[in-house]
Amino acid sequence: MKAAILKKYNSDFEIEDIDVPIPHKDEILIKVRASGLCGTDLHIQEGKIPTVKLPFIPGHETAGEIEELGENVTGFNKGDHVVIAIDIICGKCRFCLTGRENLCRDLTRIGFERNGGHAEYVVVPKEVVHKIDKGVPFDQAAIIPDAVACMYHAFKSQGKVTANQKICILGLGGLGFQGIQLAKLFGAEVFCTSRQEEKIQIAERYDPDGLINTQKQDLFEEIGRLTKNEMCDVVFDNIGIQSSIQESINITRPGGKVIVVGYIDPAFAVNYQNVMLNEKEIIGMRGSTRQDLIEAVSLVEKRKIIPFVYKQHSLIDINIAMEEMRKGLSFGRTVLIP
Repeated sequence: MKAAILKKYNSDFEIEDIDVPIPHKDEILIKVRASGLCGTDLHIQEGKIPTVKLPFIPGHETAGEIEELGENVTGFNKGDHVVIAIDIICGKCRFCLTGRENLCRDLTRIGFERNGGHAEYVVVPKEVVHKIDKGVPFDQAAIIPDAVACMYHAFKSQGKVTANQKICILGLGGLGFQGIQLAKLFGAEVFCTSRQEEKIQIAERYDPDGLINTQKQDLFEEIGRLTKNEMCDVVFDNIGIQSSIQESINITRPGGKVIVVGYIDPAFAVNYQNVMLNEKEIIGMRGSTRQDLIEAVSLVEKRKIIPFVYKQHSLIDINIAMEEMRKGLSFGRTVLIP
């Protein structure tokens, strides 16, 4: 099979022919039909994820067909269309036992500590494999485990978004376009920001309640105008830099929440008294739970959410796709097709 292998940090991926992996007990061999590219793949390429050991095949957003079942695997058949959950969990720690398995203390991740889907085949444990209706296109299915399920977790569990709330998605892109659809589904009033006019134009198709080009418009003034100075109940910071977290706090109403979704800078600072005196909350968000993924798959199967894929590239063109992401030329999720 062909696989995109990272052998050296800050270097291109190498496309090589390697043996198709063999599924052992409790494992499934998946024929990859689509593999999503995420900003985290840039972090991996740059050596910023310390648990990644080279040489390595990344790819944590994967959809495909079951090719072969290992020993002791039941409930699946060859040819089933599936998506792959990112987290391999212990199932025994306090977090796993209380439905917060995304915080498992003995976590291993597909596409991080274990080879992922940027290849023609991948072997994974049976417990991370989820069937999906064959009517869902593979490219859309691939980005459900991260771009859709993570944003769903941010809305449902961390933001606890409810109908008629005013929310802001700070930073449009791979997660943000899914977030607009989720906001509409939750019945919230949604405002979105970007510095790129192309992303603003893409967002218009989802009919948000306000679009702010922060290269041309003042974020605080525009949110004040759109909310009649009430500001936002929940802000999702999809950017993750030092300035974005303070901007998020500034446009949050008293008693409101900022959900930290994006991560680029390792640290941030905010106005302490603004948070304390107004009882604002800053809440972390990591991945999604198994139940989040099940519900996200169901929403996509029912076409209540249609995952937005900006572009497809052949697997062998992964370095072109990575460079487009690095230069900010990918205005949404890019999906690799083996």
